[in-house]
Amino acid sequence: MELKLVILVLLVTPTIITAAPDGLTKFAAKWSLQAANMSDVSWLGVQVLQQVVEGPASKASLTLLFSPSLPIIVQNVILREQPLQFLSTGPLLHLVFFDNFPVFLNFVLLKTIVAPRNLLLVNLGSDYDASTLLKEPWLSGVYNLALLTPVSGDPGSLAAFTLLPFCSPSPHYLGHWNPQTFSIWESLFPDRFPNTCQATFHLCSWTADKPLLYLKNPDNKIVGVQMNMIEQLANKLNFSYTLSHPPVDEKWGVMENGKWLGMLGMLHRGECSFTLNSFFASIERNKAFSMSYNTIQDYVKIFLKVPAPLPEWANLVKPFSLLIWGLLVTATILVSSCFAIQAVCQGREWNTELGLLRAVVAQSAPLRSNQSPRLLMYLWLITCLILCAAFTSTLVGIFTRPDFPPRITSMAQLFAVGKRLTAHDAGAFTSDALKNTPNKTVRSLIDLYPEMDKVLASMQTRSHGFVGSFLYTRLILMENNINDWYTMNEIFFAIGRSIAFRKNVPWQTKFDRAIKSMAQTGLFEHWLKTEIRSLKYTFEPHDDGDQGVGAGVERPLTTNHLKGLFLLLGIAWVISCGVFCFEMMHKSYGCSLLPTP
Repeated sequence: MELKLVILVLLVTPTIITAAPDGLTKFAAKWSLQAANMSDVSWLGVQVLQQVVEGPASKASLTLLFSPSLPIIVQNVILREQPLQFLSTGPLLHLVFFDNFPVFLNFVLLKTIVAPRNLLLVNLGSDYDASTLLKEPWLSGVYNLALLTPVSGDPGSLAAFTLLPFCSPSPHYLGHWNPQTFSIWESLFPDRFPNTCQATFHLCSWTADKPLLYLKNPDNKIVGVQMNMIEQLANKLNFSYTLSHPPVDEKWGVMENGKWLGMLGMLHRGECSFTLNSFFASIERNKAFSMSYNTIQDYVKIFLKVPAPLPEWANLVKPFSLLIWGLLVTATILVSSCFAIQAVCQGREWNTELGLLRAVVAQSAPLRSNQSPRLLMYLWLITCLILCAAFTSTLVGIFTRPDFPPRITSMAQLFAVGKRLTAHDAGAFTSDALKNTPNKTVRSLIDLYPEMDKVLASMQTRSHGFVGSFLYTRLILMENNINDWYTMNEIFFAIGRSIAFRKNVPWQTKFDRAIKSMAQTGLFEHWLKTEIRSLKYTFEPHDDGDQGVGAGVERPLTTNHLKGLFLLLGIAWVISCGVFCFEMMHKSYGCSLLPTP
């Protein structure tokens, strides 16, 4: 009980000393002057401290935790020097002197203190079994671990041990402690995870993540980018693996009511070693899990249906804008009025001059030598020629490639036209981020559905934009024969994908190095392109974002494209028939209401 109280004080006061090696060497020298007043055990601890500082930890910063078995004079020396301002750029080593490890362990568990990365335990007390001590669960998160414990029958000597978790259940003997043998960092802290020694890892997985992890017909073989990755890791690190069943709740990984669900919930409960599927990193996930080096850069984008093309009957009026059509009609009325007035003034039939209006529809116009004013006539004919050429060429372009309304390119435009957002609520990063977004406007315009069919249906009606991962959503749209989509240039999120480990897993470093090497050499990008090619799926770049293969396809010319011309022809026939019937009805009266040329 006394030790527990003293360690509590030591842990919460500056008596835990973090210092650079130079300062500690000076302390050790001062302690050696006080050796006559110390017990043998205390003097042994001071010797070890001095040898560690001058040897393997010569380039490290130290954090010291002392047992009360050391005299108070040692603590006074440390407190007087105050070496807190001296820190090394090397690794941080936690050096623990204890004489009753179970009490010390109970304290750190009570205070939920996380095991450090580098830890050297120095036993100055009873003869503890190294195997039992090094297998304490609290120490499983330590990357570099060593224990110095008295040699049985030789109180003045210490033996050095470590633990190789994958290769042997028994402590690994490093040798008798002496400054010559353990003069460098690597001699005291050898690699505890040289390889996994054919260990078997159980992986959390869900084969519903094209193109990263999915079942390939007809034999339902598990393939994808992540399978290529795990095969490479297994060969390089010498391990085997098994795959879990999909999560019962069919969620990827989200926290609800303080509890993790889905695959990340399985990992959090210790049901698997790490995840095979990759996840977007978030603040909550980083707090609860340790994410690996990024495998693939992915984006969360808004997918929209391409606007419906304008009605095909309107092809006839689309070559010119509304302003041009208005000016053309006004000019035609003015020119025809001028010619008619001129004819009446010259004593001719006014309708004889209206033949010049044939030029508007690219027909020949009758000309007379005495027709004037010639300048107005020539300007009119040239104008008609230019208008007909422009109309014809533009109409051919419209027939060749259908015209569409402008696409939405920003969130402001999206909300301005009254569209909403939708996403698949499968306990994934995207749906969770949309639920918890601080933007109240965005949150009020989101409709989340647990069924993918409802998400796709709302997108098909063009009332919603589908928010989803770029890699995954493209393939979902393809599988449902939705090819006339495009994405906005504006990116919702741009986050790397990573596999998740439990917190404080020291061997994760080996996986991170291997994954980093694969990412930097372009293996993940190569695997991704291969998988997309095998799925026979392509997408096209566009000025306003990416688009599906059906979003800008040129269509062959059909009679539907000429619907406007036939409609106009039909209207002309109806008018002609009406005029003909009107004249026939009045023929019996011996006159015609229409002037004859």
